[in-house]
Amino acid sequence: MNNGKKRSVFDGIWDFFASVKVGVTIIVLLAVGSVLGTIYPQTNAIPSPNPEFYYYDTYGKLGDFYYRIGLADTFNSWWYLTLVLMLFISLIIVSIDRGIPLYKSLKRQPVARKVIGIKGDRLYTHVEGPEAQVKLDELAAKLKKRRYKVRREDGALMAEKGRLARFGAYVIHLGLIITILGVFSRLIPGWYYTDMIWLKEGETKAVGDLGFSVQNNGFTLEFYDKEQTRAKKFETDAVVFEDGKQTAAKHLAVNDYLTYKHTNIYQNSYDPQPMFRTGTIELLDTKNNNKPLGTFVLDFNDPKREYKVGDYTLTMTNYFPDIKIDPEKGVFTNSRDPYNPGIQFDITGPDQTEPARQWMLPLAGPFVKQMLGQDYRFDLQFKDVDLFHMTGLKIERDLGWWPIVFPGLIIALYGLVLAFYFQHRRVWARLEEGVLHIGATTNKNWLGITGELNKVLVPLGIEPVSQKRKEEPQQS
Repeated sequence: MNNGKKRSVFDGIWDFFASVKVGVTIIVLLAVGSVLGTIYPQTNAIPSPNPEFYYYDTYGKLGDFYYRIGLADTFNSWWYLTLVLMLFISLIIVSIDRGIPLYKSLKRQPVARKVIGIKGDRLYTHVEGPEAQVKLDELAAKLKKRRYKVRREDGALMAEKGRLARFGAYVIHLGLIITILGVFSRLIPGWYYTDMIWLKEGETKAVGDLGFSVQNNGFTLEFYDKEQTRAKKFETDAVVFEDGKQTAAKHLAVNDYLTYKHTNIYQNSYDPQPMFRTGTIELLDTKNNNKPLGTFVLDFNDPKREYKVGDYTLTMTNYFPDIKIDPEKGVFTNSRDPYNPGIQFDITGPDQTEPARQWMLPLAGPFVKQMLGQDYRFDLQFKDVDLFHMTGLKIERDLGWWPIVFPGLIIALYGLVLAFYFQHRRVWARLEEGVLHIGATTNKNWLGITGELNKVLVPLGIEPVSQKRKEEPQQS
């Protein structure tokens, strides 16, 4: 109501968030955002430590767009959290705007209600005669036995039960408000942490700023088929270090995680693309029918500058752990990990007047060999190679879940039960001019209150109530 009073900005904001349409719109937007966030896996669930490349390489330009607009990390994106905050504000304002007036109206409801109002109730009956006062007393006693809260005034009563059901929606609001507070408790430093760490065998990494490190002490990978397309199991021997001392260890398997200082460490994934650890490489003389000249062992994570093979010396001039070759960009490495190593050697020996420069590319295709040249004086072939996979461990800490979010969800669930399965039933009776008028209302389940009221009235010899049809005119 305006009342001629000029409305302030606060009034406009209040009315905006008190609107049911606004609340429903926010919920719909959250639902749509959540659905879009399930199209591709979220960043904390992808089998790659490089999401900026993963989405483009796996899903093309659409995947790259998906990553860049934040849908790859939907639930931590600014727009999603803004919508959650707006819903939080809307729930508080709606609860105050409607819940407090409802509470006041129910608290102040009169016992001696006007007869015209009782007659207008959907359930109505009356009894006349000298026994009307006795019937009123008997009605009060009967309703008390049925757990109605009965209040009396001169010649009138009001019986009520299930008032809390009227507040079911606001109990849901309270549960959701507490749940959202739990969500925002993640903003408290140290309360929430989630990450995916990728560990090579033997590698140790610090887990954010949580004060401890995790080491991959061994990774096991088995497949169902020889083609290695379906993983049977992948497990990690994880060791936790704090202040340089081992403080926990566990063999992690899927659904069998380690909990350390309120932080869960899960076996989540593995890098399907193997990396080169070491290789025994044989030097061949192509001008002498690939005559073997000797072997050397190369550590792809820590290659040496020079290798001696018989009378020959191999000097490394270039090393690309994950080589990529582009007609425009030239030769570069895509990462620091040896997924696809490319090494360029200068080979000198007794029959060499000048170094023979050539590439060793274990995974190179015909296109790459054609670009880099293949008419070499020597050949380098693997005699043996040791590959390994990198394990993906998910780290999660949420200190707001049990003390805040979980109780909030329980309260919201209780509100749902109140709203859908309980009814607010009220019975009014008033004795006036020798006639006892009895009316009843409920917020739902009219059949239930009709049956219950007749179980009270019939033994008292009062005509049972029946529901009026909406078009039936009210009794005057």
